[in-house]
Parts: sequence; C-alpha cells; structure tokens
Amino acid sequence: MEQIAGERVVVWGDSLAKGVVWNETRKRHAYSKLTAVDIAANKLGIEIINRSKFGCTAPLGMELMERDVNDGIVCDTAVIEFGGNDCNFDWAAVSERPEEQHLPATPPQEYLESLRAIVRWLVARNIRPVLMTLPPIDAERYFHFLVGDRLNPKHILKWLGDVQQIYRYQELYSLMIEKVAREFSIQLIDLRQRCLENRGFVKKMICADGLHLTEEGQQFIGEAVADLVIKENI
Repeated sequence: MEQIAGERVVVWGDSLAKGVVWNETRKRHAYSKLTAVDIAANKLGIEIINRSKFGCTAPLGMELMERDVNDGIVCDTAVIEFGGNDCNFDWAAVSERPEEQHLPATPPQEYLESLRAIVRWLVARNIRPVLMTLPPIDAERYFHFLVGDRLNPKHILKWLGDVQQIYRYQELYSLMIEKVAREFSIQLIDLRQRCLENRGFVKKMICADGLHLTEEGQQFIGEAVADLVIKENI
C-alpha cells in the first residue's frame, strides 16, 4: 500500500472492472452503483481512474490505452484486466454450424502477444504494469443464459463436448496472464485464487448470466483486490 500511495493509478479492462451486473428484474445488463474498483480504491485510500469498457478485448484495450494516453491521461501504474471477452466465441455461429472450426474473439496466441505488447508499451512509457487474473465463471449458468430461446443447445454441446469446457477455456486465458507476469517479472494480482478459496463465490457472487459479479460479488472482489495489494505490497 505504501508503494502506490500518492501514485496515479488507471485500470484498463472490460465489463468486470467496469462494474457491470445483470439486472434480473429488467432482464438486461446495468452498472453497479459501487464497483469493485471503487471499493478497492476506498479501502486503499487512493484515487483510481477506471477506463474499462464493456466488451473490450486485449487488442482493443491496447488501442484504448494509446488513445487515452495521447488524449492526456497520465498515470504511474496501470492495472490490466482483459481476457473474459477474448476467450468468448460467436455462439450463434457455433449453434448454426457445430461441425465447423470456430475461433474465440482473440485466439490464444494472439491474446498472449497482445498482453506482451501492452506490457512493453507501458514499460516504454515508464508506467508500471500490474496484471490481474480472471475470476472464475459459472459455466452451467452461462450456457443456459447464452442459449436462451435463440440458440440450439444440442449443437453447442456437440461442438463443446461438455459444458465445463467453457470454464476450462476461460481458465486457459487466466493462466496466460500468469505466464506473461512471470515472463516480464511484473506484479500480479491473483484474483482467481482468492475467489476459488471462497467456496460460495461461484454460486453467491456471480450473476444469473454466469459471468458478471453480483453486488455482493463487487464488494468481495473490491476488498480482495485491496487485501492482495496490501499483502503483496503491490
């Protein structure tokens, strides 16, 4: 905590860091009144600029970072949180053509290279990069949510093999985040481990869409991030 006190911190990420929740009453996504980033900032006693964007991938995040910095955003530390959209598939295409090969939004090797490019770009500008692993998802709830009444569940299951393949593939991307942190010897907020240590996390803190955090989840993640920053002296 002492290390980042007084520093200007910016978070670049996707809907997780943006604080998106699923509104069950309105049946649509909305923004949390108090996001995990807000909660972490309050607990750490620092200002965090949140430049996260719904649906953002690592390649798009690189473009967003460049644009933000060129527009005058200045920071000492950048927390990077991408991967949840990168590992996602065009499920309508899978549903229609389960016999074909389908690639995620950002294939694994491209995702790795994007993370590496982000780290190099930040270091070249004397901005300290901090990576963050991905919280786990609920594959079963996500499967039912994405299928709804529009897609063919049998076709998607045929292509997947089993529903938990969704979880395993998302985990692959989280492991690649760890890989890049080790390669560059940069600091890592291992949020996934903290979530998995909480036995009730998946069922209680993930929305009906299987992906986004509930309000309780926002609180848990915000406090977990702050605790890890303090504990690891990030």
